[in-house]
Amino acid sequence: MSDTPFETMSDTPIVAATDPIVVIEPEPLAVQERNVWTGARLLVSSTVFLFVPFVFGYLYLASLNTANLWRPGHLTGPLGWGIAVMLAVVVSAGLVAWARSDLSHGKDASARWLSLLALLVGIAAVVLQAAEYSQLGFGPSDGGYASVFVGWTGLFAVVVVGAMVWLEVIVASAFRNGSRAPGSGPTDLDALGFYLVFLAGLGAVTFAFLYLV
Repeated sequence: MSDTPFETMSDTPIVAATDPIVVIEPEPLAVQERNVWTGARLLVSSTVFLFVPFVFGYLYLASLNTANLWRPGHLTGPLGWGIAVMLAVVVSAGLVAWARSDLSHGKDASARWLSLLALLVGIAAVVLQAAEYSQLGFGPSDGGYASVFVGWTGLFAVVVVGAMVWLEVIVASAFRNGSRAPGSGPTDLDALGFYLVFLAGLGAVTFAFLYLV
């Protein structure tokens, strides 16, 4: 026994607990590139499923034409506006492909400015689509065609906005950190270019169904 009536805690060694240091290892570049490409392909497939119902609705309602309400008064979309929207998306996709080509040849500054121009043209496509609605002369309640037209073109504009958000991230990263930084490198432009080419094709299909058929 201790000679002192009470033992003090000062005789007991105190071990200070420290939080472990967590080190997050970055993914290898090859893995990042593969993930970006996988994401781009998944985005294309999901976008296809967004528009398949409109294609089905167009064909189904047009074939039935119940009570002649498919296209009362032979409604048609403004051809000039449709061409303008489609061309803007095509030009935006072409500019991204051009930027990717310049980047592969070491022209980083040119790639950045071309990407910025592609962003502006893509935004112009959305603005043109919004302006077209003021020139339609019909609304979604004016028959089957009108309903499909407004829904299809509206969703297409939303999808283009999403692509432009992606492009804006790439452009901002390129101007801030360089055209070969993560988020703005060749793989990112490749993946976005792939998706924009798909959107350009989708825009052509949209134009054919809603303005020509």
